[in-house]
Amino acid sequence: MHSELFRHQFKKIFRSTFFRQGWGIKILLLLVALYFLGSFGLLGYFMKEILGDTFPEADKLTPIFSKGVLYYFLADLAMRFFLQDLNVLSVQHYLTTPLSKKRVVHFLLQSSVFSFFNLLPLLFIVPWALRVVPMEYGALQAGLWFVGFIMLILSNHYLAIYLKRVVAVKPVITIGFGLIVAGLFIANSMDLIDLGPLSAMIYSPLAETLIGAPLALALLVLMYQLNFRFLLSMTHLDRWRSKAKEASSLRFSFLEDKGFMGMMIANELKLILRNKRTKVVVYTAAFMALYGLFFYTQEEFANRDGMLLFVSIFMTGVFMINYGQFLVSWESSYFDGILTRAYSMEDYYRSKYYLMVFGVVLMFVLTIPYVYFGIDALYRNLAAALYNIGINTAVLIFASTYNKKPIDLSRGSAFNYQGTGAAQFVIVLPLIGLPMLVYMGFAVFDAEYYGLIALGALGIIGLIFQNYFIKQTVLNFKEKKYINAAGYRQKD
Repeated sequence: MHSELFRHQFKKIFRSTFFRQGWGIKILLLLVALYFLGSFGLLGYFMKEILGDTFPEADKLTPIFSKGVLYYFLADLAMRFFLQDLNVLSVQHYLTTPLSKKRVVHFLLQSSVFSFFNLLPLLFIVPWALRVVPMEYGALQAGLWFVGFIMLILSNHYLAIYLKRVVAVKPVITIGFGLIVAGLFIANSMDLIDLGPLSAMIYSPLAETLIGAPLALALLVLMYQLNFRFLLSMTHLDRWRSKAKEASSLRFSFLEDKGFMGMMIANELKLILRNKRTKVVVYTAAFMALYGLFFYTQEEFANRDGMLLFVSIFMTGVFMINYGQFLVSWESSYFDGILTRAYSMEDYYRSKYYLMVFGVVLMFVLTIPYVYFGIDALYRNLAAALYNIGINTAVLIFASTYNKKPIDLSRGSAFNYQGTGAAQFVIVLPLIGLPMLVYMGFAVFDAEYYGLIALGALGIIGLIFQNYFIKQTVLNFKEKKYINAAGYRQKD
């Protein structure tokens, strides 16, 4: 039966819209994957030499290695949560068959192990297990250390997918967990706590004792069962039965009275505030307004204007980026209806543009208190906001015409975390990388203020030509609207 389920999953993968995309995006994603594989592979092979040169007085390097494991697992957990696709079967389609629900859920969890994110850590723990641990603790302990580490990686994997699934049902749980993780990093950076000794205390038993691997196995079983029980509870037909809902009384009269454009913007705001997943975008943006405190309170970043500019671009543009990556996908469930409407597509995209501009302006206002750390902080935030308004909004609007992944906001089940993928990660690179390159071009000649002026000027120029950008987006949309519609009709 597993082979039959695997065949269904295999067909689903090769029938997806990814394999209908052009070779350009496939080659780009392949290059990104090879870059990370090569980076982790080189890091793993030379880790012994790196730590040996950094700590020449150390008798054993594995305890030092263990001090950094907790940092990695916390970062890995965040990376998996935002970037890793869920290995989702159309469970609803199997519920009316004689096939056991438990077997389907077991297959879902077991097949998720074949993930790129589980391959990355192998590239540095395999060299460490072969080159260092046997020399310090012997072959038996090296084997136990390696097996235990594999179990910890899989435990992190199952914890990440559990958090990613449960956020669709109980977003407060994941937001609370994120606050705890962020608080740990901030407290560690402010020397309030030291995660190094805690990490060593947790992970050193893998190499120094015989109980480390069994404890790691117990943790893996716990994470697996947590996912299994949660998913099994979501495989009842009642979970997909539509329920009558009262019409929402949420209104934005001050916008709806402003004509067609105001009505479109009001509809966008209603969509955001009525759905759990779009609400998370708002909550995340509000929380990330505090992101700069991590950098402005650290002396090592005080004179690194390039890093602080990155912070400004991210803080003022976090709502724009998170919402704009799925600009049309939010409405994918009724995209066919959008195609039949008589209104102008220019007005349709212009309303989305104004909403993202409003998001950037609001985030800029929230970052004004950073002037406490100097007037330069205000200049950076202003330049970043102008660039986000003039250039990055145009990039996101144009990129939205290439997104074919559906997002079904009407379903609140654990199997509805759609639309995310590596493409959303790739689009962030030019949004943040290009303004950094422009700024650093001036910073090389000690002309940082001119770099900020250049970013602000580019933003103003983009704002002047925003009508042209929107018209080009509409032309591209008209060429691809039927291809996108076919992608939005796909179901998991």
